Amino acid sequence: MRTKNFIFILCSVIIISFVLIAFGQNKPEAIQNIVSSTHQQLRNFQDNLRDAESKTLKADEKYLKLLGFTKTPRYYPNDIWRNTSLPVIVTSVREGQESQVYSLMSNIVRIFPNNTLLVYDLGLSTYTLKFLLNHCNSSRCQVQMFMFSNFPSHITKEDTHAYRPLIIQDALQATGAVFYIECNYRFSKHTSSDKVFAVYEKLTKDTHRGIITWPMNSKNPVSSLTHKKMFEYFHTDSENFLFLPMVSADVIMVVNSKFVHHEIMLPWVQCTLTQDCLIPIGAQSGGCRFDKKPLYRYSGCHNYDVSALNIVLGVKTKFDYNTYTYLDNDISFNIVPLAKAIDMLRKYEQNTTTESRYSDTQL
Repeated sequence: MRTKNFIFILCSVIIISFVLIAFGQNKPEAIQNIVSSTHQQLRNFQDNLRDAESKTLKADEKYLKLLGFTKTPRYYPNDIWRNTSLPVIVTSVREGQESQVYSLMSNIVRIFPNNTLLVYDLGLSTYTLKFLLNHCNSSRCQVQMFMFSNFPSHITKEDTHAYRPLIIQDALQATGAVFYIECNYRFSKHTSSDKVFAVYEKLTKDTHRGIITWPMNSKNPVSSLTHKKMFEYFHTDSENFLFLPMVSADVIMVVNSKFVHHEIMLPWVQCTLTQDCLIPIGAQSGGCRFDKKPLYRYSGCHNYDVSALNIVLGVKTKFDYNTYTYLDNDISFNIVPLAKAIDMLRKYEQNTTTESRYSDTQL
């Protein structure tokens, strides 16, 4: 399909060029601009077509520079935030999820009173942002706007979570170490800060590690939830992942070591920025067929950024699942439904209003 489009565009450019030549050499400046623009678009299309057909991870340098992939990158431990305990807790919020962030803030403060919570704004309205800033506006809780306009248009597709690797990398190169957690997750009651910091310390001491993930509840192998065309971008085969369990990207701890920067985050981000890698033609997130036998067969569901992360981790660790997966139960999480988070916020606001009225009566 892409080849046919390329031939069509090429023929169109040739025809237009002949027509312009027929009208003489003194073309108006506006026409010259149109021709130049057309030629540039043709070159861009050729580059994208070549990358897609050769399955090359080659993201535009302007995007990579925005995310800290430069000739002199920042690395842990020299380039870190020094006004907070590490890792920085990072989450992201869309319109309608603000109640989740309030509940998460309460959860974070209980376990990590000295760690900063960095909240990425994924397009909140002015009213919602103002509400969020009323609760999160201090050295221990900050809101950071994620500029979708700085990146390719496919990054905005919500079901792909394409923004997630970019947010993690943006926070990572700025702070040095992050613990990313989706805003509807909460640390369970028996999870202590000592356990979390022990894991963090291990990551900082192992220069060829630097990343820890948590298993997916479904225990599906990577091959069953990853479109086959994505494997080609990493020059590997789905057969290598038939028995490799998939890990989640909803919760992930990362230290910005040199290994992580170049070997984990760079290919993960490059795939995210390459539309044909992240969203292969025919890929979809729904309609899973887990009744197929054997279970490692492709289910028809593709997990986009999660699939890319699992391929990177598998390839870079030689498929050693234990090196990047936390398998103990002493650090665990609960998922809070949105309705429950809204109810918790409503009760908080009612209590605040009642206390305020009581205080007024005492004056």
